[in-house]
Amino acid sequence: MQSIRDTVNDIAAGKSSALALIEQAQERAQANSHLNPIAYVDWGHARQQARERDQAVRLGLPCAALHGIAVSVKDLYLVDGMPTRGGTAAALPGLGEHEGSAVGRLRAAGAVLFAKTNMHEIALGATGENAFTGDVCNPLRPLHQAGGSSSGAAVCVATGIGLAGLGSDTGGSIRIPAAFCGVTGFKPSLGAIPLDGALALSWTCDHAGPLARSVADCALLYEVMAQRRAGHGRIARHPRLGVPAAWLHGRLHPQVREAFEGTLAVLRAAGAEVVEVDAPLLASAWSNYTPLVRAEAAWVHRAALAAGGAGFSEAVLVPLRAGEKISAAEYIAALQGRGALTAQLGQVLSGIDALVLPTSPVPAPLRGQTEVALEGGTMSVREAVLGQTLPFSFCGLPALSLPFGAIDGLPLGLQVVGRADGDPALLALGSWLEQRISAGKGEAG
Repeated sequence: MQSIRDTVNDIAAGKSSALALIEQAQERAQANSHLNPIAYVDWGHARQQARERDQAVRLGLPCAALHGIAVSVKDLYLVDGMPTRGGTAAALPGLGEHEGSAVGRLRAAGAVLFAKTNMHEIALGATGENAFTGDVCNPLRPLHQAGGSSSGAAVCVATGIGLAGLGSDTGGSIRIPAAFCGVTGFKPSLGAIPLDGALALSWTCDHAGPLARSVADCALLYEVMAQRRAGHGRIARHPRLGVPAAWLHGRLHPQVREAFEGTLAVLRAAGAEVVEVDAPLLASAWSNYTPLVRAEAAWVHRAALAAGGAGFSEAVLVPLRAGEKISAAEYIAALQGRGALTAQLGQVLSGIDALVLPTSPVPAPLRGQTEVALEGGTMSVREAVLGQTLPFSFCGLPALSLPFGAIDGLPLGLQVVGRADGDPALLALGSWLEQRISAGKGEAG
């Protein structure tokens, strides 16, 4: 699998072209249209952008980091010349007149922004099911969920409809679809990538980040959008990894547990130290996250709600109405809970390089499925899947999801959580893990 960096080098050397990449993306989009990943695309305009990138190469102009690379954008970001619907039929709040910093930085780095991708309605959900746009389907098993809310972005990357996608993550919306679709997703530290020009869900928890085919590709996209160095270097020593064993007790599907323990064994054999760590306040994340996000989402959409809520599906309108009823005392208590959990995770992470745990406790559920069976009993899909990722966006910590196995053909994701503002170190560790997991699969095969 060729990296984005190597692909750009090939375009600069005349061995490939931006136009060829867009033509390939269009072919893949047509072949996978039944998965419903794309909200909007103008292939003519995409080819025009690609020809401009190729003309620059012929003129001998320097190539920027993403020159000619086809990148999709989740349909909650403004992109000049494209509509923004946010996966809903409701009226959206004002987002400004022009695309924001993250999208503009992708464009300035030479990316061909060719399509908007489908998403869970207003980003308030983790399944990719949508009553208005239609469900985004899992690329490995179309009857299963693609994850959300950056569902279309993950499916595009997984099926070769472009080489990367811009997503967003409030409670797991990059990491969950990455895990379900077998790609890599990176949620940087809070605020690392600007969110101007994007439809907010929760300003306390919203993050922008990339989905791509590898950690190296995510690191390059992070560098472009955050305008920060990602390092790209090797880690200096064998890593010390922490497993929140008490938190995971009873939360995993037995087959996911088996696959996770097998991967930990591979990492130990490669030199990693794996230790159990305890963060008791992880259990409080769910009860604090939910009222905070719902209250902020209701504020974001207050005009549409005041006008009667027309255009929202029932599945989204109900939590938005609940958000309107959150009291100031409940909201402040949630913020205080967030502060306490953030402090505790900071202490835990001070003694390790990263937390590691499955991104989702189950492989992708069936579309329409509402409950899953775990070691500890039955749990709602929302609480099981979103509950596994939301503590780390709630606290603004950088987190990766990278593929580590599969169950009955459905991918599994390994979630790797780093220290606050430790994005470069986490990406370097992610590359180390990616290489060792891949080598372990080869030996097992």
